[in-house]
Amino acid sequence: MATKTEDLTELSNIISTSVKNYLSHVPTPPTLRPAPPVPVTDEVAIQARKQLLVACRRVVSLVGGPMETVMGMAMGFHDTTAVRLAYDMKIAQNVPLDGSPIALAELAAKSGVPEETIVRVMRALTLNDVFVETAPGYFAHTGGSTLIGTPQMEALVGHYVDETFTSAPHVSDVLRENNFAVPEDGRKTAFSRAFNVNKNFFEYIFVDNKPMGTRFNQAMKATIARGSFNLVAVYEPLLSAPKGTTLVDVGGGIGHVAIAAAQKVPKLKCVVQEIGMVASEGLDGLPQELKDRVEFQENDFFEGQPIGGPGVYYHLRHILHDHPDPACKKILSHIANAMDSSSRILIDECILDKSMGPDYDRAAVKMDFQMLVMCNAKERTEAQWAELIKGADERLVVERLWRAKGNSTGIIEVGLA
Repeated sequence: MATKTEDLTELSNIISTSVKNYLSHVPTPPTLRPAPPVPVTDEVAIQARKQLLVACRRVVSLVGGPMETVMGMAMGFHDTTAVRLAYDMKIAQNVPLDGSPIALAELAAKSGVPEETIVRVMRALTLNDVFVETAPGYFAHTGGSTLIGTPQMEALVGHYVDETFTSAPHVSDVLRENNFAVPEDGRKTAFSRAFNVNKNFFEYIFVDNKPMGTRFNQAMKATIARGSFNLVAVYEPLLSAPKGTTLVDVGGGIGHVAIAAAQKVPKLKCVVQEIGMVASEGLDGLPQELKDRVEFQENDFFEGQPIGGPGVYYHLRHILHDHPDPACKKILSHIANAMDSSSRILIDECILDKSMGPDYDRAAVKMDFQMLVMCNAKERTEAQWAELIKGADERLVVERLWRAKGNSTGIIEVGLA
């Protein structure tokens, strides 16, 4: 692996080989120009991409040196500041989406922002290939900057640069008051301190700040659009489920996963359980041809699980990473009480590796901190998942892990002993 060497020549060879393998297994070469994203699904390309990124990062660490590495991390929040300013000033929406350049004076006039402020923001963003200066005083979109201006990705960026960025500086104070142990109370988070509320993130955005809740729902659509669902991509037993099998999508949002499952498995009946505001939005967007097999049910998973019976699948996608252990155990306990021996809980989450280092899944690390800041929650290792599941109900056992390709996620299949 690239992380095992500090030899620049060896790293150069790894990069060269990885580039050749990558290019020979992707449909089109990557580009910085605005273009629809092309998912990398080929296994050789996935591994080559990982090797290439790890080797390039190792070269940057070696050549940049320790001071540049550490100071880059310590001052990394300035990159977020630049993105936040671009988001607030609607810069991406005022640059032509067809890739043609716009003059600084025209961009300032359209945005209602002083030219000097735009120049300072663009200086930071173009450094990272977000926008490009095509000639002095002229700017155009790159693939990265285009994303900021598309509705769902704009919402996702907003979620990170607004409520997350506002909350993050408070995390050390929250932990310091608890001897740097993470509190197991989802209402005493960096987020709740930043927004001066005694509520968890979800209680706040879906009751007190519904515009933020609406944006969060849009943001989740962006995360869903970035790839296939593990439930239909890696969990093979679902494909052979007998007619009439029920899938309960616990906290299933506006139904994207349930819809994909119903389309993939015509014999499946799906019930999406959500709070009222979200369930109503999901019902409004449900395709007509699926209304006889996909339904929405208002339910609070902390209060109980009303659906039981033989052979029911209970699917939880990115639900348990939103909550501290005691809350997760409560959710799982309610489901366990509704199950029989033929039922299964399908926990669709990140499964962290025990080891760490430069070749670790960076998205997983960032999401772990996202959960810490917003929810006092976390991503979990295989051992932590097993401990959590057993702690919820002694009868629950992990039957099998169904791992996704190219990332740290997977489905943890859980049954009753």
